[in-house]
Amino acid sequence: MGCGCGTSQAGQVQNATTAKKERLPATIAAASSGRFQSALPPDRECRRDFARIFFADQRKIFLIARGMPSMRPLQPTAGPSSAHVGDLSEQVIERAGALFSEALSAALTQACGSTPDEGLVRSLRLRAMASMSVNVGIDFALHMQLMPAFLQPFFLIIVLGDLTEARTATYGFIAASPGQIQGDRPESKRSPFCVRLLSPNLLAAEAEPQNWEVQYRVKEVRCSSIVQAAKNDENELREAVARASWDCID
Repeated sequence: MGCGCGTSQAGQVQNATTAKKERLPATIAAASSGRFQSALPPDRECRRDFARIFFADQRKIFLIARGMPSMRPLQPTAGPSSAHVGDLSEQVIERAGALFSEALSAALTQACGSTPDEGLVRSLRLRAMASMSVNVGIDFALHMQLMPAFLQPFFLIIVLGDLTEARTATYGFIAASPGQIQGDRPESKRSPFCVRLLSPNLLAAEAEPQNWEVQYRVKEVRCSSIVQAAKNDENELREAVARASWDCID
């Protein structure tokens, strides 16, 4: 999906601090970054949400880790038909988890240069699956008194070192009013504003689903695809991975 403007600035993301502040919703104009408390849905709902995302027509789950020059998709090129995904049977849910586990293990093995600890991979898989919920995006929108919408959700797992830490960055378009939303199809709807929600450390014992502290950052964007908005963060994400430090992420 291409960017929505034809100038040399197509696809570029402007930091909210330098964008025209009168265009930002009033609730976030003075606080384009910060933290807020959310909570993850019950386990069964998380697993169903994950299966729906994992088998979506468009790839929405990516990974970036040491040695990766860019984000890598963790989804199959083809999954069950929409009819099968629609019923989200236990079989479909289990299949999504199994395929995700295989893709995650293979990607981490290649990034680390050796087979990572099985227990750590399992913990990361379960926590990452739970963290990929649109509910957190809706919570953020309501928290900031925006429309209860989180458009084109996109999930990026960021791994530091040899699985020392990992977080999920959830991206989505947000809007304060219907007039800010463009696009005639659900998968293409967008706004001039994108938020990145950074989860707690998925490998930390204290990361409790009912006490999910999220770090947010809102930017004004000039693109029609959330993937492009996320890709504009790749430089700082690669630096964070290389230095094994979250300090590189503003």
